[in-house]
Amino acid sequence: MSRVRADRLTNRAGTGAPTFPNGAVITGVATATSFAGNLTGNASGLTGTPSIVVGSVTGTTGTFTGNVSVGGTLTYEDVTNIDSVGVVTARSGVNLNGLLREEIKITAGKLSDNLNINLDNGMVHHFTTQETATAIPNIMSSVGINTQMGTGDAIAVTIITTAAAGGYSASIKIDGAANDVKWSGGSDPSAGGASGNDVYALQIIKTGSAAYTVLGALNNFA
Repeated sequence: MSRVRADRLTNRAGTGAPTFPNGAVITGVATATSFAGNLTGNASGLTGTPSIVVGSVTGTTGTFTGNVSVGGTLTYEDVTNIDSVGVVTARSGVNLNGLLREEIKITAGKLSDNLNINLDNGMVHHFTTQETATAIPNIMSSVGINTQMGTGDAIAVTIITTAAAGGYSASIKIDGAANDVKWSGGSDPSAGGASGNDVYALQIIKTGSAAYTVLGALNNFA
């Protein structure tokens, strides 16, 4: 077995790296500050915290301890659960094979004392204390409805109050700004129900930046 012992290898001119036309077989550790050209073969065992930029990645499993950002289309199959703290938009429809459940924010208080309707907590908000005053609910989220919705998007928001004749809502705010509501029947609410629950069904359609068409209906369930 031949052996070459040297501190440094260069080409014949002493101006660059030597050439290995038939390749090089390394059974130990190879350390380099950088690589030039394409790498092929098995990339198992990579560790550390580098940034990797590639055209496409194919794998069987993946685990992420931080955030994952997708700039294009995310396509996936056989997902058991989707847990979202904001608005989820499905542009091509949703197929359901089991029970459809929706999170409801239940507040042991009055709408008039809790005006912020934070959609991070769900699209349905139920207030269990009987109303005593009129209220203007503020539809909002942690990042802002205008940020989460695109022009042409629509969301459905339901507000349930414990009814009283003197407690009702005739308009709303979105992200803190006043917004008119086009009410079913053509007239703004002027009184709440005598008993039971008042249900405000709001369809919010974004027509431009911070611009919305809001369709509303108020029904009493006694």
